[in-house]
Amino acid sequence: MNSPSQQPDRRAQSASSNKGFEKGQHLDFLQGLPQAIAVVRVDLDIMGKPYDLVPVYGNDALFCLFDTPKEKFIGTSLNNSSINFTQWLGTFWETAYQGRVQKITDFWPVQGRHLMVTCHQPQYGYCTCLFQDVSERVLLENELDRNRQKLEALLHSAVDMVFQIDPVTLAVTNLEESLASHGDLFKARRVPEGLFQQGLFAPGQDEKIKEAVNLIRFGVGDCTCEVRARVELNGPYTWHSLTAIGYVEPHSGEICIIGFLKDAHDRVKERDDLLFRAEKDSLCGIYNRAAGESLITLKLGNVDEADPTRAAMFIFDLDDFKNINDSAGHSTGDTVLTAFAGVLREVFRKEDVIFRLGGDEFAVFAQNLPVERVIKIYERVAAKLQKPLVQGVFVKVCAGVAFSQTGRHSYDDFYKTADKALYNAKEGGKGQIGVLCLCGSGA
Repeated sequence: MNSPSQQPDRRAQSASSNKGFEKGQHLDFLQGLPQAIAVVRVDLDIMGKPYDLVPVYGNDALFCLFDTPKEKFIGTSLNNSSINFTQWLGTFWETAYQGRVQKITDFWPVQGRHLMVTCHQPQYGYCTCLFQDVSERVLLENELDRNRQKLEALLHSAVDMVFQIDPVTLAVTNLEESLASHGDLFKARRVPEGLFQQGLFAPGQDEKIKEAVNLIRFGVGDCTCEVRARVELNGPYTWHSLTAIGYVEPHSGEICIIGFLKDAHDRVKERDDLLFRAEKDSLCGIYNRAAGESLITLKLGNVDEADPTRAAMFIFDLDDFKNINDSAGHSTGDTVLTAFAGVLREVFRKEDVIFRLGGDEFAVFAQNLPVERVIKIYERVAAKLQKPLVQGVFVKVCAGVAFSQTGRHSYDDFYKTADKALYNAKEGGKGQIGVLCLCGSGA
């Protein structure tokens, strides 16, 4: 590539051979174009370096754009002009003398606009400038950039990991490079490749993710659930909030889903602890009376009228419990209560509702239970009490049972009937069971 100082002869030749060009000959067809066009001569000093720009042609759109009459523009040095071309001397020189096609976008204070200038070489030593007002585009890009920065600031505090979820296979992949390249935050929140092999989500989380994806596929814009996941290689699975957001790909019309993970371990643990304290008996660790009643009412409300289910409520009362407190102390009494709650957990099923009514009274509600099993269950409880619940302390228990063939009764119906059956059992002595069946609206 030749430097300007090596081309004095060609510059002299150019200056002497372009008189017709500078008079605007053969350029009249450009006058009616809506796009502003200028032809500028790039003058060099004796060292061959660019030092001035001199417009030799402009169309009407150009003079309108710069609000300058033709006679004050054509043939006038731009060094001292209010139109700031001189900052681009080097750029125009590259086009005028090297033929390089270039595009420049800058803000022009006098016009108060963002202009893009496309530079071509019409002849050696000259630069044709095509002006395009790109203010709206630049403002839009700036607005998008500001919004992206706001989004990154928001995500920085709200998101630990960002990824895509395939709505059909539920496969998790990183964002496309085109999206992840916008800002460092998305890159920092990518899933480490090794986690795809180790497992981003803990086993057993698929159903939660599937449910969230199905909600989005059926029109819900976004949904959030709690999952056990990890964001570091070889890290432990902890509780995270998974937010899935769906959108429609404009070209294919397919539903796409982006997932966000945010650490929620402490919040979930705190909530579960509060829930435990609200629902569980602080001494025995089983449900308290209010929680038991609520759960039973919920189960009874879900009984299908067309498909009734047999159900029973047991009320257990420890015999002579007051004597244990009086003789062995309340601490021993508390241990006995806790141990008996453990017996009920061993005998009854996981889906049965076990709760403490208060004092030495406990209750259990069980569905899908044949009547013939009621006595066998009590016998299993009594058999476990053949051994001391705590060292040297034996107890017996009476039980009252309310049984329903249909399960279509209220909590009060079950409770009052079981309480009446318990009264009958205690009338017969210690370690007895009474059973009453619920028929219609009563026992």
